Amino acid sequence: MENMIEVKNLTKKYNGKTVVDKISFTVSKGSLFTFLGTNGAGKSTTINIICTVLKSTTGEVYVDGLNVAQDKQTIREKIGIVYQQNVLDDLLTVKENLLFRASLYGITGESFQKKLTQLADYLDFKNYLNQRFGTLSGGQKRRVEIARAIFHQPQLLLLDEPTTGLDPESRQRVWEIIWDLKQRLGMTVFLTTHYLDEARNSDLIEVIDQGKIIAKGTANELQTQYSSDRFYLYAKKGKISELESVLAKEKFDFTKEGEKLKLVGTSLKEVHTILQKAETSLDSFEFFKGDLDDAFLNLIKQNGGNIYD
Repeated sequence: MENMIEVKNLTKKYNGKTVVDKISFTVSKGSLFTFLGTNGAGKSTTINIICTVLKSTTGEVYVDGLNVAQDKQTIREKIGIVYQQNVLDDLLTVKENLLFRASLYGITGESFQKKLTQLADYLDFKNYLNQRFGTLSGGQKRRVEIARAIFHQPQLLLLDEPTTGLDPESRQRVWEIIWDLKQRLGMTVFLTTHYLDEARNSDLIEVIDQGKIIAKGTANELQTQYSSDRFYLYAKKGKISELESVLAKEKFDFTKEGEKLKLVGTSLKEVHTILQKAETSLDSFEFFKGDLDDAFLNLIKQNGGNIYD
């Protein structure tokens, strides 16, 4: 499969500080690619280099075979981008905003009106075309920003934390639109996010932390490789010490959380052993399969990062 994006040993420094550190990856045409990381991991810097807004310190980036350092104008005609913050003018109406943006791509007159009607229907903003952009809700603004980004029918749509600050219903609607653009129009979608649920349907996820790519794979692959199952044991009344002794004797690592004991990374075979050995002291238990959230947290911790940065 052909690549829409190729990134080779990309590095970006600000005032001597490395914020993107020799990263390399590819994005296949027609795929949904997710760059997953905490705030400050290097996601936005990378996406701004891809869309020609920033210059890299070293390394090479190609979009549809074109070098971002040498073919800026041609690349800008091939891409659309939705930033974390809205970029349209609050004082202009929705239609005025889109008319100005479309004119930058030579879309005017009847061509503009036809495309506007199509997108207003598709993205459900025809009822507020003549409202000032600044009066719209967060979800409405996002849909208009997506219209701005795809008005010229780009081959590549870049989304930098597109649902930040939206309510759950608006986030869901934005995601229905993104998925439809990928499935129905075959558009390549590059997403940056720190929301785990937004990454689950990606064709490929690359996890970035402190400027470095620390893992890649599908959601299932990352979950299988990096998540940890959790097993909670509840002792019978007055039997917590006895239950702790059983686990210690069998050399199980555990932590005490109130009146329950927590084991992480315990296999099903080991669980069976515990249930047999602790029969007289064990009242009940819970088992939780590791998920993508666990995998992400484990990866960040293993890399020395802080999920709360």
